[in-house]
Amino acid sequence: MKIVYILPVLFLFYATAHAQSEADIVRYTIPATAGSARVSAMGGAFGALGGDLSAVTVNPAGIGVFRKSEISITPFLNVANTLSDNTSIRKSSFPLGSLGCVVSLYNEDFNWKGISIGVNYTNLNSFSRKTNQFVYNSPTNFPTVWANQATIAFITGNYPPIDSEMADSARLIMWIEEEGKYDARLTAGEQVNQHQYIMESGSQGEYDFSLGTNYKDKLYLGLTIGIQSIRYKYRSHYTEVAPVDSYHKIDSYDYDQYLKTEGVGINFKVGAIYRPIPELRIGGAIHSPTFYSITDTYEANMASRFFTPVEDGNSSYYTYLPSVAYSYDMKTPWKAIFSLATVLGQKAIVSMDYEFNNYRPASFNNGEDGYDYAPLNQELRTYLKNTNNLRIGAEYRTNSTFSLRAGYAYWASPYRYTSEGKIQSVSGGFGINLGVFYCDMAYSYKFAKNTTAFYNYIDPEDAIYDVVANPVHNKYQTHEAKITLGVRF
Repeated sequence: MKIVYILPVLFLFYATAHAQSEADIVRYTIPATAGSARVSAMGGAFGALGGDLSAVTVNPAGIGVFRKSEISITPFLNVANTLSDNTSIRKSSFPLGSLGCVVSLYNEDFNWKGISIGVNYTNLNSFSRKTNQFVYNSPTNFPTVWANQATIAFITGNYPPIDSEMADSARLIMWIEEEGKYDARLTAGEQVNQHQYIMESGSQGEYDFSLGTNYKDKLYLGLTIGIQSIRYKYRSHYTEVAPVDSYHKIDSYDYDQYLKTEGVGINFKVGAIYRPIPELRIGGAIHSPTFYSITDTYEANMASRFFTPVEDGNSSYYTYLPSVAYSYDMKTPWKAIFSLATVLGQKAIVSMDYEFNNYRPASFNNGEDGYDYAPLNQELRTYLKNTNNLRIGAEYRTNSTFSLRAGYAYWASPYRYTSEGKIQSVSGGFGINLGVFYCDMAYSYKFAKNTTAFYNYIDPEDAIYDVVANPVHNKYQTHEAKITLGVRF
């Protein structure tokens, strides 16, 4: 086996030109797992209700509703199932959903009833998921993409992408001197079997520091400073197996990639809840963009195998790019939330949140090598659109101790030219209130779908270089079971 080391400096070109995309903005914008068990059971529709620690992630004014101090914790079970065509795979995890404390200084003898101060951690997203994808007898292959990329880089006098450099070192592509171009060792018409296994892990959380007040038990105001953290890991193992009679005697190859993203961001939220009559609550909140500082760490390797030795006498090759880090800034969309809720005789609650996400300010900036992100940010505005999201929840108290809950949530697709990317959720649960102590439980089922491809290479100048992979149809199902334990004092 011949081992080739790829210079890490080449990664800087790869990172700035290819790593960040609209998918990163979307991934860190939709809080798909946020909330305590009560909030989750009611579909997250808590913008006009408050009185729950994790509700400050929706409307900070909710902390002004507290009349007693409180401590609560929410562990949960997350089971993510991915169905790719006819292949299903599942991954389970046990994250912390929320943990926090609020201190309420309430005095009913004054118009301003006092203040409430809260500190809370909320898990906004759990990235734990496995994906297992197969394409059999594909008429196209990945090395053709790498060869075309290298050819165009040669023609234009640019550096080739790092994956093309690795493919060259692994002898998956070769330079054709008389034609002045690179060619793949898998030729047109050779049908290959393709497999990709992806494992994702990590989470996105928010630490909220909130202050709220209460005027005459009719108007509640709140302010939250949110510190968000991202820890996301992505591992991909991709394999292509050639037919036994392949022209260049290639057997198979593997392409492994690893990406770790770590970041810290800050945002601000302001909100109000108004209760014109005891049965009606109206809420509104504005969330600033989250301003992130992010570091990506990337590494990759390729290993190729041939039935017979190639030009230099070797029949297998291994090439690798060692771990290299790249830092940049990211800004997510801002959002506005309008909420309504009705409380009927202290027995039933029906609530609704409408959320508007403005993706236009979303951007990447300040790459550590001075890379100009303007073209990529223009692509964000081209391919992403503003979204209108909806959450609906209900609660029925059978008595002073026991409550039943249900909810529905809809996150619209943020992509301008496809409906893929939307997420829906149905949920339910119950609560037990013993005065000082309470326990809530919830189950939610989230589902989404999309179509992906191992590669799609479209050259805007010459269609002769286009390479399109067979599509893979994916369905994503997430089951969550939460329990919240709380103490009031």
